[in-house]
Amino acid sequence: MNGPLSGSCHCGAVRVTIPAAPDYINDCNCSLCMTRGAIWGYSPPAAVTVAGETRNYVRADLPDPSLAKHWCAVCGTTTHWLALDPGYDRIGGNMRLFDPADYAAVEIRPVDGRSWEG
Repeated sequence: MNGPLSGSCHCGAVRVTIPAAPDYINDCNCSLCMTRGAIWGYSPPAAVTVAGETRNYVRADLPDPSLAKHWCAVCGTTTHWLALDPGYDRIGGNMRLFDPADYAAVEIRPVDGRSWEG
């Protein structure tokens, strides 16, 4: 599907809008992604809009964490991640916020994130 896509958390308090369906989606098996239930599509940060209050978490168990994972402050649904390096060129949006028809034709790639955890 072309054009902007909008999705929301379970309660609707946070809305995420991305410019289009991503080229691919990562399904990471690291302990955090598995417990948060997210699959990730990527967009340039300037092209993504997040509306609503989120909380975030930076992994303290990694020697050099690179991301802050965000979730809705009301219902707890994982919404997106932001790189801790402000120069990083992408934001990860949780594609489970969007209608599955919006990304049905997009390749879902398994990622072995557990191997990064040590």
